[in-house]
This record gives sequence, C-alpha cells and structure tokens, in this order.
Amino acid sequence: MKENTIGPLKAWTLFILLALTWGSSFILMKRGLESFSYGQIGFIRIATAWLFTLLVALNRFKKYERKYLWALVAVGFFGNGIPYILFPLAVTKLDSSLVGILNSLVPLFTLMIGLIWFKIKVSWIGALGIFAGFAGALWLLLPDLQVDFDRLSYGIYPIIATVCYAISINVINTKLPGLDALSITLLSLTAVGPLALGYLFSTDFIDVMQSAPAAWESLGYISLLGIVGSSLAIIVFNILIKGTTSLFAASVTYAIPLVALLWGVWDGEAIGAEHLGGMLCILAGVYLVNFKGSPAERIRKRRLKKEA
Repeated sequence: MKENTIGPLKAWTLFILLALTWGSSFILMKRGLESFSYGQIGFIRIATAWLFTLLVALNRFKKYERKYLWALVAVGFFGNGIPYILFPLAVTKLDSSLVGILNSLVPLFTLMIGLIWFKIKVSWIGALGIFAGFAGALWLLLPDLQVDFDRLSYGIYPIIATVCYAISINVINTKLPGLDALSITLLSLTAVGPLALGYLFSTDFIDVMQSAPAAWESLGYISLLGIVGSSLAIIVFNILIKGTTSLFAASVTYAIPLVALLWGVWDGEAIGAEHLGGMLCILAGVYLVNFKGSPAERIRKRRLKKEA
C-alpha cells in the first residue's frame, strides 16, 4: 500500500491540468522552431526547468542518498533529456498535432516495460490494448508511408520518446519509493540540467538571440515550456505516479491528443480522417490496458483498504 495515496478528486484535477499543459507543449515547440534548432529547444527547455526547480526546491538536495543515484540519472535522461530533444526534432517534419497523438503510446509502453523488466502481469485484454495502440500509431503514419518515406521516418522519434517516458515512469514507481515528487524532480533534472546548459552555450545560441527577429519571442515560448510544461508539470506528474498508479499517471495521454489537435486546428494544420481514426485506436488501446475498473475507482478501493 502506498503511503502517499491521494484521493480521486485530487487525482483527476491534477490529471486534467497535466493534459492541458502537456497537450499545449507541441505547439510551443513549433513556435520555438521559428528561431532555434530542435537541439537548442531541448537544451533551453531542460535548462530553464532545472534552474526554476533549483529556485523553488533547493533544500531538497538534502534528500539525496547514494542508493538513488542511478535511478535518478535514469529518470533525468529518459524522463527529461532524451524526449526533450526527440519531440522538437519530430515537429521539424511532422504536424504538432500528429506528434501529440503519438505521445498517447506512453501507457502502452509503460505496461510493456513493466511486464518485461518489472514482472507486471498482463491480461489478454491488456495485450489486445497494446496491439490496438500500435495499430493506431501505424494508421497515423500510413499516409506518409505512401507519400514521403523521409518524413515518415520522423514518426519514429516521438515513439522512441514515449518509450523513454515509460522507462522513467517505471523507475520512479519501483526504484524511488523513499523520495517525494519535488525531490525526484530536482535531483533528476540536476542529472541533465548542467549538461544542457553547457551544451546550449556551445551552439550558436547567442548569435541567434542577437540576430533572429523572433528570437526573444521564441525563447519566451520555450521558457514557458520549460517552467510550466516541464518543472511544474513534472512535479505534478511525480505526485500522480507516487500517489496513484503508474498506469493512471501514464494515462494522462488519454486527453493530450485532444488538446494537441485543437491547437493544431487553431494553427491551421490539416486534420484528416487518419488523425481521428488513429487517435481513437490508440485511446481504445489505452482504455483496454486500464480495463479492470477506472483509475479513479482503483484509487478509491485502495484508500478504503488502507483505512480499514
């Protein structure tokens, strides 16, 4: 039984806030690409998230213990570093809404990695959900297979990023039971923040800031992504992981595609039947993975057992 279990109302409130925040991330990446490279966007996002978290949680360094080192490094790289580079790379060739939909694969990979590495049992319904999710991803990418194979290859990047997220979620849930959400956020970002900051200034970042007309505006979008979409959102996400279940936290991607699609429509991106069909297929897969009662109901039952 988890000591940090949170109630259904709080769980769903945090869930919705995360969906709105992360669903808006992809359009912010698109705005950042108007001035910066995908790598610079990733480094700025990591650096601003780390620096902001330092300001609000500096005292959490005292929570560090050597036994957590490799788990925190894994969360830093798989939960923050690698995906923050891969997602803007994908947005250089793919619509932000499509990348947002592919992000829905996180719960499916969370279950698969939990099954392979952490010996989590899966029912045949869960296995069907995994298959449906991958079928939905293929459906989304199929039109590009017929038109532009080079563009299609960029669809691999958000899929790899979702695998990284899934690894991070399982590591947090199984290897960091003694750390609170804020400490995990600070310590894991510290594993990648200094590297990102140093590498950022080894690029032409300063030249871009001095010469690109929209550089400051783009920097504002990415900083917003780093502070709200990364630092604050990661804290909330870690609260969900530790206070509910890995699958419930990962299932925030139920709603992210809808938010990403609405931003895409607002920005003039073409939304076709394959987008809607693929999204529904992925979400059906996520639903099947979570089939044994709704996440909120599982939380309620767990709380009742704890109080009994």
